[in-house]
Order: sequence, then structure tokens, then C-alpha cells
Amino acid sequence: MSDPVDRIDELIAAAVAGQITPSEQHELDRLRREHPWINEEIDALRAVAARLQDTDDVTWAQPASTDALRDRILREIPTQHPRDRNHGPEIGSAPLRRTNRRPWLTPLIGAACLLIGLAIGFGAPALTSIAPSGPPGTLGAIEPIDVRDAVAGVQVDAELVAHTWGTEAVLDATGLDIGATYTVVFIATDGTQFPAGQMLGSPVPIHCRVNAAVLREDAVRLEIRDAEATLVAHADLPDA
Repeated sequence: MSDPVDRIDELIAAAVAGQITPSEQHELDRLRREHPWINEEIDALRAVAARLQDTDDVTWAQPASTDALRDRILREIPTQHPRDRNHGPEIGSAPLRRTNRRPWLTPLIGAACLLIGLAIGFGAPALTSIAPSGPPGTLGAIEPIDVRDAVAGVQVDAELVAHTWGTEAVLDATGLDIGATYTVVFIATDGTQFPAGQMLGSPVPIHCRVNAAVLREDAVRLEIRDAEATLVAHADLPDA
């Protein structure tokens, strides 16, 4: 049996969309008299719809393919046919509190936000977030480095990201001894060593992020060492 709140949700959705039948309108009018908060809900949703419709600074550019988007949205929308709303259960006059209502708009708002995001992404690229880029030491920029392997069978690829609080290393590694502990260390211009973190050798490729409290412009070398401090891989860092 359908939940009475689900029935109210269906009627509110139909009213906001302007696709409510006369019998549904009669049912909704009765419910609005019994539960005044329904009026507030409908007014708020209509206001949101109006603001989106009147927004001038969001433009739409048709994406190259909309099939995947359409399928994704349809999966989020309940499958009940609109005409089935006329067969919903009769709702009693027991008070229904707003705090007990389920978020019926979640899938629809999610779909709407997806469409708005596409509109902004395709029609207003200046509003989208652009990853920083620049020479070594540029805050937030991804900096590939040349990692040399000192142990046969080990393969390590790494990128650095400079932050105001230190330096981050993004590592992809294979060939490390399973279960063995490895330490990532940054070395500064004055020889000071800054441990960035540890990782365990794994039978599957490792992808991890480690951080050290040394600024990128002060770091000149990255080393990966095993538990006996034997050098496994290293990279000399470009000047930042």
C-alpha cells in the first residue's frame, strides 16, 4: 500500500509541473485545507522553478550526446505512470508533520541540478573550476617527476602538488614486496629529511597520496626506502 505521504508528494509534483487533473486538484485542495504546510511547499517549489526560468546568466549548449544523460535521469525518476495517480489511496485527516516527510524531491532535484550543471559547463565555461597549471612550485598544479627505480622489478610513477602547508606526492607503484613497509621521504636543500608517510607492498598496483611538511621550493629530492632504509626508488626534483 502506498504511503499517504507518497500520495501528497505525487499531488504536489503534479501541481508544480502544471499537469494535475481536475480530480487530483479536488483532492489536493482538500489536503491543503487539512495540512497548510502543503501550500508553503508548493509556493517554494514554484518560486525555485520561476527563478531558474528567468535566469539570464545561465545558458544552454546542447551536449554532443544526450542519450546517457536521458538514461541517467530516467533511472532517477519513479516509474509510476502519471495516470496511476488517480488510483492513489484515500488520505485521512490525521496530521502529517513536515519533519516526517521523505525527501521526494531528491531524485528530481538531482536531475535538475545535473541539467543546470551541464548548462553552466557548456554555456559558461568561465564559471567552471580550472585546475592550476604552471612551472614547478605553482600552488595546486600537478607536477610530473622522473622517478628512477633502484631495485629490479619495482616501478614507481609520481607527481607532486605544491601546497601552502607542504608538498604532496601522488604515487603509483608496482613490484613492491607484499606486506613490506616502505617510507616516502623528501629531502630539503640543506639535507633535512621530511618523512611523508608509509605504504605496504601489495599484490595489486598501489595508488596513494602522502604529504610532508616541506615547501616545494625547499625540496630537492624524493626517496622511497624499505624497512632497512635501502633505497628503492628516487627522483631529483626540478628547481621551484
